[in-house]
Amino acid sequence: MRGLTSWAFEAAYALIFLLPEAIVRLLASPAIRLHCIGSPIDWLPYPSKATHEPVSLVLSTRPLHRRLLTLAWPIIIQFYLLQLTGLVDNLMVGQFGEQTIAALGICLQLNFLVVLCYAALTEGGAVIVAQLRGARRLDEIRETLGTLLVAGLAVGSVIGLVYILFGESMLALVTTDLFRPPEERSELPGLGYTYLGIIGLGMPFLVTSHVAMFILQALGNTHTPMRLMLYSNLINGIGNFILLFGGAIPGLTEPLFTPLGLAGVAISTSLSWAFQSVMLVRAALHHPSVAMPLRQVGVMAWGRLGRVMKLGYPLSLDGFLWQGSAFIYTMMFNRVGAAAYAAFLIASTIRGFSLAPGLGLQQATSILLGSSLGANRVRQSRSYVRVGWQLMMLTLPALTLLVALLTPLFTMLYDISAQTRDWVIWMVGLSVLYSAATAVTMVVPGVLRAGGDTRAPMVITFLGFAVVGLPFAWLAGFQWGFGLWGVFAGFVADEVAKALMMVVYLRRETWLRRVV
Repeated sequence: MRGLTSWAFEAAYALIFLLPEAIVRLLASPAIRLHCIGSPIDWLPYPSKATHEPVSLVLSTRPLHRRLLTLAWPIIIQFYLLQLTGLVDNLMVGQFGEQTIAALGICLQLNFLVVLCYAALTEGGAVIVAQLRGARRLDEIRETLGTLLVAGLAVGSVIGLVYILFGESMLALVTTDLFRPPEERSELPGLGYTYLGIIGLGMPFLVTSHVAMFILQALGNTHTPMRLMLYSNLINGIGNFILLFGGAIPGLTEPLFTPLGLAGVAISTSLSWAFQSVMLVRAALHHPSVAMPLRQVGVMAWGRLGRVMKLGYPLSLDGFLWQGSAFIYTMMFNRVGAAAYAAFLIASTIRGFSLAPGLGLQQATSILLGSSLGANRVRQSRSYVRVGWQLMMLTLPALTLLVALLTPLFTMLYDISAQTRDWVIWMVGLSVLYSAATAVTMVVPGVLRAGGDTRAPMVITFLGFAVVGLPFAWLAGFQWGFGLWGVFAGFVADEVAKALMMVVYLRRETWLRRVV
């Protein structure tokens, strides 16, 4: 088993990093021109609608591939480290029983939704800064960073205050206990407030760390956020061990002091956020494109903040639409039955391992494209889109196939029936067939966002779900009697429909513009 696991990690590493490099070498060969995996802009035999310039069909050079991969791999690792943080918290809290696990789960769910609320600030700011960097307007970068840090501190303080004052009521709303008679309410909201009330004190650190992280990435520094995430994980894990268990090894040694339980997890989490915030803000202020002392942070440029929010609010709404549609599909599987519900959740978790490279490539493409657009390099901008498209189309399906092959091993970690295990294996296996559509829905929003077209992904997400996915899932799953596979077909139809709309929209080249 150990040998098989080692082989799986080696294969995953090869697919994520070595395979794209080998493909880069192949594409760079003067004797080879690849036409089967071009980007949609290569399909245009006519001048661009956006610029009326001829569209070059020459393949990108190897340095562009290498530059994109260099930016992408730290983001990929950072995503896995973020997943590891939640896993460590759940494993340690699991020693205190199901109620504590459930309480932590609803707190994390609520906090994730709150993070989407200020995505307008972080992601909108990243779009502006990436283009300002390309245009070499350093004074405006400093002004934008200072404004976003002050705004982030204010937003985090407000969120923290809301958590402290109304946290238990918010958790009761999530668990629906708010609508039950007092004698029928569960203990989850009260138990969860133990965690939520403490992390409320850490929310200003979390928001400012996210602002600094997105700005650093937009400035081309993806290594520092990844490295600091690793250090933060260590602080969180050590803090959990000391505070959660009172310094004891469960089942082996006695605690050195009274274990704090869920409150200990909240304290160690807040401390790790504080560490990240201080170090990321310091790194952002010392970046060569910024070089700004801390005392200059504090002046709000309201006009610039308004521009950031105008660009960013569709990104927040798009995030809510994605999460809302995923929740509704989950509830539809739950209506089919508990086994179908469990199968979909497990399949989604397993499939998620193959999506991290896509997120990294999306972010890296957006960073490089934004900088290129800011410098008004039209031809280079098209090349970055082409490179990002090719790498996404090659890497994501390959990694999805690997995860599908390993799914029978992953399902052994779950105590589920043979029928549920078969459903999970089939769902993950079928995801290989529409992995190209998933790749499109990951790379295109990054391209559009880099050019300031943030509304189109939101509209496409809504249309794919409301017009295609939801009606088809309802009809096939419940009206036509296909049950689980009918709902799953609607879920897939949603993904494919969004991909088709994005391909068509990408060819309009609305992203080929400056927003600064």
